[in-house]
Amino acid sequence: MTTVENPAATTTTATSAPATSSPATSAPATYEEIGPRICVTPPYYALGDLTVPVPGLALATVPVQTPTGRQVPVINIAEAGRHLAILGLCAAASTNPAPGRHYYLAHRGVGRMYPPSSGTAGSAGVLHGTATARMSGRNRAVAQTELRDAGGSLVARLDMEYLVMSEPVFRRLMGPATAPDAAGPANPFAAPAPLTGVAAGARGGTAELTVEPTLCRGHFTGHPALPVSVAGYATFALFDHVLEAAAGPDARWQPGSYRLRADHLAAAGRTCAVEVTPSAPAEPEQHDRAFTGTLRSGSRDVFTIEVDYTVV
Repeated sequence: MTTVENPAATTTTATSAPATSSPATSAPATYEEIGPRICVTPPYYALGDLTVPVPGLALATVPVQTPTGRQVPVINIAEAGRHLAILGLCAAASTNPAPGRHYYLAHRGVGRMYPPSSGTAGSAGVLHGTATARMSGRNRAVAQTELRDAGGSLVARLDMEYLVMSEPVFRRLMGPATAPDAAGPANPFAAPAPLTGVAAGARGGTAELTVEPTLCRGHFTGHPALPVSVAGYATFALFDHVLEAAAGPDARWQPGSYRLRADHLAAAGRTCAVEVTPSAPAEPEQHDRAFTGTLRSGSRDVFTIEVDYTVV
């Protein structure tokens, strides 16, 4: 397995003000200017109409490309996190004074999902993302992001911390870029995560996820690795099985606050263990239940997420 162990063990609390010193971009920018400075490409990058009006601020339209499963919101947690984390790194790239491409590795995140507004229930419509970001150190960045529906109602929020590596540093860690990107499909995220060996009961579940190259398209070209959001897709797909066992085939769930961390990269070709277990909610006054989802490769925890939720 190709792995990158995060050199930091603690998280930095995100702040709300974008950086304005030593900007990399001093005029309004679009994907044409930002794309060569970031680490993700289509189809993993799927934002529309990206614009960076000032350094540290990024705006874009956000598509819905992945089934929501049993989740109530108009976009699932993993996909909302995918687009918002990418929007945040675009904003961060506009403030990075160092030239060239950099890799913004999602490290820690705190987010919240909101119930759909009455006008969007059952249909996502057009979603709009906003991100403010800054370089919080030479090799760190933080972003504060939000997603709103066409009527302006909140859909999701995510505060993200990234580890930032220049392209030469990333290549020294990962080795030569010898693995080509998968040829298709155009949208690798249109189907639920391809879990195998699912064993689920009312108290938890286990499964396996093989990191197919198609799941990594656009995520570190030449070094295909499982995106954090796809690790999330896998844990939520497994939790849907657990919820069905616990509450019946028609049960759905409204997620609330969540906390995530990503500590390693799982390279294409590896098989990861997925596990869901019950846990204590962080905000019991709002949601009475919680679960923890973990994805491991060998002895390494690749991804962990703790989610508060309510069964509806």
